[in-house]
Amino acid sequence: MTTLPVLILSFVKCVDLAPLSLHFFLLLDKSYEISYINGVISFERQEEILKLLESKGKVTVNELARLFNVSKVTIRSDFESLENKGFLIRTHGGAISAENRRLIRMVSRTIDEFKEQKDGIARQAVSLIQPGATIIIDSGSTTAYLARYIKEMQLTVITNSLLVSQELSHCDNIELLISGGALRRPSMAIIGEATRFFLSHLNADLLFLGATSFSFQKGISCTNLIEAETKRSMIKSSEKVCLLADSSKKGKVSMAHVCDWEDVDIFITDSLNIEEKEALHELGVEVIVTTEKSITPVIQDE
Repeated sequence: MTTLPVLILSFVKCVDLAPLSLHFFLLLDKSYEISYINGVISFERQEEILKLLESKGKVTVNELARLFNVSKVTIRSDFESLENKGFLIRTHGGAISAENRRLIRMVSRTIDEFKEQKDGIARQAVSLIQPGATIIIDSGSTTAYLARYIKEMQLTVITNSLLVSQELSHCDNIELLISGGALRRPSMAIIGEATRFFLSHLNADLLFLGATSFSFQKGISCTNLIEAETKRSMIKSSEKVCLLADSSKKGKVSMAHVCDWEDVDIFITDSLNIEEKEALHELGVEVIVTTEKSITPVIQDE
């Protein structure tokens, strides 16, 4: 096996990653090594593995070792690399897809959708934050809006979102704790085992949770199984959980279940009918529906 040196790209801080190919994303990992085995470059083999997962839903070590004419150790190494990037979840003797790649939507696009609703939800959420509090801000477009409105507050902010981190990075009054882990680029979220370990050692007063979908029957969900595990770790580390989600996500169910309504203390959205609010109240969820009159002005420290 011959190995080529890997170029570590340290200058992509403000680059829009959405148009870049999977080849680039795989190469970007600082621990990634380009290798040739039986004439196939490893990142090309990994992309083929992802295509097989997309069509079949699951793959096994044995079948891939035969298909690519490589050792089982090599395939397991591919699985580990792809799991660290949030693309799959390893199982006994194989792997399953962590997400439906055909349904992936980039946060760089969703952040510009339903802007008025997301902005109103974010401004309402600020009224729940006490000065000096420790809060967790999840990844997502609505939570990114929230970060814009807390810049003048004295807070400790824990986050796995690169969008939130960038928004708050110059705020000297905010103690910013950013999780380690693997970057999932569609949501610009840091996820995985290292992230969960980081969160397990922290305690927060309040979590602002993001979601792809919510259903009154199925609870809260997102598109990636590993990201869902990360969200559950945030819930465990928080005294209270506040879900931020606009009504475009209502009545939908994504692949990865995050939590049930019993795990949510407060829900801020832009539109719910009376029956829906009553159903959530029965589950112990405080519901806040934003309107022009009810939106609380942003409180700034003097």
